[in-house]
Amino acid sequence: MITNGSLTGLFSEKEISVPRQVRFWLFLILVIPSIYCSCVLLFQLFVNKKFRSQLSNHIIICLLIFGLIVELIDIPLHLSFFQLGIVWPSAPALCIVWWFVDTGIYNGCVIIMAWGSIHRYLLIFHDRLFLIAKKRFLFHKMPLIILILYILIFYTVVIIFPPCSKTYKYNLPVCGEYPCYLSIPLLGIWDTIINSIIPTAIITIFSIIVLARVYVQKRRLNRANRWRRQRKMTIQLLSICILYLAANVPLNLVIFGHICGLSPHFGEDVQVYANYLCYFVTLLFPFVCLSTLSEMRKKLRWKGLLLFRRSRHIATIHPK
Repeated sequence: MITNGSLTGLFSEKEISVPRQVRFWLFLILVIPSIYCSCVLLFQLFVNKKFRSQLSNHIIICLLIFGLIVELIDIPLHLSFFQLGIVWPSAPALCIVWWFVDTGIYNGCVIIMAWGSIHRYLLIFHDRLFLIAKKRFLFHKMPLIILILYILIFYTVVIIFPPCSKTYKYNLPVCGEYPCYLSIPLLGIWDTIINSIIPTAIITIFSIIVLARVYVQKRRLNRANRWRRQRKMTIQLLSICILYLAANVPLNLVIFGHICGLSPHFGEDVQVYANYLCYFVTLLFPFVCLSTLSEMRKKLRWKGLLLFRRSRHIATIHPK
């Protein structure tokens, strides 16, 4: 709702009713294997030429890097807050970094995922676009470069150099989770609709379109090789999209309702819990990626995921 020239009721500063100690252990149990899995995936995607050259993996690489930033900065700060009960060290610079990662980098992941769903649609049904170098740059590299620059520039300006006075609440997670630029109607509405609601809608729409077209083509064409390739790319897209949509759809529906004029208390608890679930999107993303990258999974062979090799020497008994 817009009242007195500012946004009210769009963003909640409440915490969920789950005790902080429980949230601490949930984050701690997941963040360590998630960081490790992200590092293993990024290592394989960068080092292995076959994985690195696949266009479908470039979006995943960006999402893993953005997610790793959240896991290395955002989650540890949450763990510290859950233990101490305050933001420590209680310094404005820390709050600005936390806002940038928690809001900017996470929304950046949603924006890149939205482009990823469009990109995957083009790869599955219009793969000839990527055969020519100029078109490959136009439809693959350039959009990704533009989006990453937009994310970094927009959130650097509105969070680090905002046209408003910052307020820090050290007794709340993420210093209040409410950077001051969100109270400015133009910036708040832009960030909410353009950087969150529309990308979530794009992910939903293109997931449905891809699923429907793959189903129709499977029945019509009956080409085993093409269906196998489409199936792998579709399963990967849908798995990642479901993870993103599970938290973002309810969150954005409530916020959109507030923008349309519903009571600030409408869906307040849903908003708070959905906002909390967004952290699990980042924590679970590496595992979902690994489960859908069948070639990499075979390469790692799961048992060797810890990069240790068991000795294969068989003891031989010699008679005396």
